[in-house]
Amino acid sequence: WYQRRVRGYNRVKQNLLYYQTNYFIISILIIVFYGAVNMTRYLTGMFIITLILGALTLRTRYGLMPAAGTGLLAGLMGHTPAVMYTVCSIFIPILLSFIHASLRTRNMKNKMNSAVETLRVVPTPMAHILECLEANSDHFKRLASLDKSK
Repeated sequence: WYQRRVRGYNRVKQNLLYYQTNYFIISILIIVFYGAVNMTRYLTGMFIITLILGALTLRTRYGLMPAAGTGLLAGLMGHTPAVMYTVCSIFIPILLSFIHASLRTRNMKNKMNSAVETLRVVPTPMAHILECLEANSDHFKRLASLDKSK
């Protein structure tokens, strides 16, 4: 069970590195498409998300009163569809990239590119993202120890 999981994880990682340019282009196209279809809803959602993140930042950094943050959230509840529209426009490309990377099997060209990628001095943006995610990969090690103990 664990070996299949590790092989799948490595396949996803290698495919994300190999097809990263395609994933970034498709993501940008999907986000632009969402913005073009309904610009006001998209921009309203972005504005509200920015307000909410700003209020949460002020609350945690400067101890803003909880009532003010709750009042802001309650006042913005009428714009939930705009927020969901914007969130979907951001998460759908990410979801599609991970689905493609997990279903695509590795070919010889992909394996050769993987060997070249390990020798590259300047890592790509996707390599930075995956390094950040690997920092939290202790979860896989804990799953392996639980699996071996059974």
